Amino acid sequence: MKKDYKVDLKRKAVKQKAQDAESAIADMKNYPTTAVIDLRKLPTSLLQNLRKKIREDGGKVLILKKPVLERVLKASPKLADKAAECNKPLGLILTSWSPYQLYKFFKDNRKKRAAKVGDVAPFDIIVPEGETDLPPGPALSELKTAGLNVQIKGGKIIISKDSMVAKLGEPITAPKVSALQKLNVKPFEISVTYMFGFDGKYVYSADLFAMDDTIAGDLRSCMSDAFNLSLNASYPTSQNIDALLTFAMKQSANLALNGGIYSSGSMEQLLVSALRQGSALESLESKAQNL
Repeated sequence: MKKDYKVDLKRKAVKQKAQDAESAIADMKNYPTTAVIDLRKLPTSLLQNLRKKIREDGGKVLILKKPVLERVLKASPKLADKAAECNKPLGLILTSWSPYQLYKFFKDNRKKRAAKVGDVAPFDIIVPEGETDLPPGPALSELKTAGLNVQIKGGKIIISKDSMVAKLGEPITAPKVSALQKLNVKPFEISVTYMFGFDGKYVYSADLFAMDDTIAGDLRSCMSDAFNLSLNASYPTSQNIDALLTFAMKQSANLALNGGIYSSGSMEQLLVSALRQGSALESLESKAQNL
């Protein structure tokens, strides 16, 4: 008969996990923001650099084992359902920054990386026309093999015209990887995968913060459309009142001139118009007398 397996709470490893969990749960109470990041495909060098900057500002980056992190998240009622996401290597961040500030921090600390064989082009990778620092030699044939338009000029290899190395979604082959590396073209970015942030009240997903990339342009477009609509509808607001008054003044000035209506605003222009008409009549009268 199969026996139920029981965890030996006296084992050193088990005791250590319990202590790590309790310590992290206690730390969470001292920071306004808790966040979780995905550690997969994140280079150690970048992680250590980001970890150092967060620590310098008083924060913590905890690399916890999956069962420990799961227990930590379950300790918070609003994060308990996130424990199901602990089936991959994750890092727990505790900081005084807001979840959005942390997102911006990760976004601003991205790194470029070179292409690897088998990578899929994230966009059309085009090498622009211009000089390179490569001397004539084997590199010339390697660049040609990769599909670049190259020639020798002034003792250097030059790209004679813009050259498509790989199209969006196309796997990058070994010759193309070699050519891009020789030209120091790094088409890929390495950045932290931000799972979510929690400010004690709300859980914010990375998708929500990603709206920041387009929201400013969208708001400007909406404001411009609203401004034009209010002008065309002659609906006064604090933003369009100057433009509406200017337009109304121009209309009234044109009406006064076309209707010959005397006013303090139209008198000068009406007199100028009368003088021009008088000069024109005088000229016609002079021509008629000479006939």
